Amino acid sequence: MIRMMKTIVQGRFVKVLARIGVFAALMLCLSVPGYAASDKPLVLEQFLRGTLNAEGHFRNSWTGQDRGVKVVMHGKWDAAQRILTLDEDIAYSDGTTAKTQWVFTKQADGSYSAVRDGIAATVSTDQGAIILRYVAYFGGLGLDFVDRLELTDPRTVLNTATVSFLGFIPVGSVELTIRQTGR
Repeated sequence: MIRMMKTIVQGRFVKVLARIGVFAALMLCLSVPGYAASDKPLVLEQFLRGTLNAEGHFRNSWTGQDRGVKVVMHGKWDAAQRILTLDEDIAYSDGTTAKTQWVFTKQADGSYSAVRDGIAATVSTDQGAIILRYVAYFGGLGLDFVDRLELTDPRTVLNTATVSFLGFIPVGSVELTIRQTGR
């Protein structure tokens, strides 16, 4: 009898755990920002040409503080070399400024290689979005970024990123909305 009760309790416990797991998975899906992905994949040399403006924030995982950021981007596509150069002028809400440069090379198969400020980045795709993995240095400290650039409409890209130290210690997240100007 005790054995039978134990089996029933354990069975119910497993069912409860399964239901909690399903509920957690549903909540995770619901917590993803409601940006509708475009039917069209992001083509870097088409979207990132000319002048673009980006606005968003960096959220510190440890303190929960947000730091506003605005970026003016200037992209130039060299069709003969298949190279996109993207210069970024960054201004943070605390008055700090920075400059960075990306160089994307389009390969024969349509994929990209990338370099950010002289350091190689890994580029992949996921359901039409571009995924960038790279290390950025701040005060000599290397932070690992994983950026997702997703076309949300023909003139807007949502850039979300996770930032970590040593690849697994969370540091923060970034969300930028990039908009084309005057084309």
